[in-house]
Amino acid sequence: MKRWLCVLLALICAFAVTGCGSDATEGTGKEVVLRYNGQNIEIDEVYIYAQTVKEEYESKYGSDVWKQSIVTDDGLEMDAVDAARRQAISKLIKTKTLITKSGEYGISLTASEQKDQDTAAQEFYDKLTDAQIAEVGLELDTVKRVLRESALADKIYDYVMKQSSTEISDEQARMSTFYDMFFECYSEDDYGNITLYSQDKIDEQKKKADAAYESIVEASDGTDMDISFLGSAKELKYAGTHTMSRDDILSTYGQDTLDILYSMSDGEVSTVVETEYGYHIFQMISITDEKATAENKKKLTDAADAEYYDNLMKDWIDELDSGYSYSKSVDMDVYNKIKFDE
Repeated sequence: MKRWLCVLLALICAFAVTGCGSDATEGTGKEVVLRYNGQNIEIDEVYIYAQTVKEEYESKYGSDVWKQSIVTDDGLEMDAVDAARRQAISKLIKTKTLITKSGEYGISLTASEQKDQDTAAQEFYDKLTDAQIAEVGLELDTVKRVLRESALADKIYDYVMKQSSTEISDEQARMSTFYDMFFECYSEDDYGNITLYSQDKIDEQKKKADAAYESIVEASDGTDMDISFLGSAKELKYAGTHTMSRDDILSTYGQDTLDILYSMSDGEVSTVVETEYGYHIFQMISITDEKATAENKKKLTDAADAEYYDNLMKDWIDELDSGYSYSKSVDMDVYNKIKFDE
């Protein structure tokens, strides 16, 4: 009796593993690429994300991107295929994470939005060849589910980002445009090594800067003028117009020069200003360059929003699946069966 009981228990356990698993994806016979938040993510679902990223890369970089390296948003140089693989999984994880917040935020797709995604799914599916469909066992219902999840995640993302307290002031974003008539006191070799001039040559550069300033004062006669022509006439190697933020000016010229520039009005010309590497005569073109400031404000806002979202996502992923990581959770033997460069 004990022996038969053991056999029966073994059969029940086997049935529970192969036929009655709690995960919706278990028992389908499809290969699992990764497991996240208690769910198996199978190769056909990952394939959809991979195809989306593949289209994005080829649209942005060209169809031959897969033979190249690219620089990611994090500033890392990576093989394009490796970068695309990581991005596809990242999109999937973020989507799965966001949709877990649908109940908390009371967000769902309308019937019309679901219909739109089902139409898009049909279009996506119709573009696939029989070989592609058979390769990963892709079914239309899977495509519909993935696209609906993606659309829902987008709605939740929009809601979440509206809660961000990110606000960049005009002063923080300010970009100033000015002309720098620069009499350098150093030389630079092909490797970027800097050698200061001898004192005699430095003194000579100072005399040239003083003479240039005197010429500007005499020529201006109390009226506004553009001094860039003088810099061009003197063939100054590093003279030019620059558009910089407060931090850029500070790191390039130092605090004293920043104070001088920020005290100037549009069109005003400075006296000769000494910095570590030479002498300058500045003309303020626009203390607040409106176009550049607007562009910088958007850039800073986008960066702050991205940081806010990344921090939220990290916390949420840790809550849902603290053990998840790309390197540890993804079965690369299975994932590599999805080809990006074909």
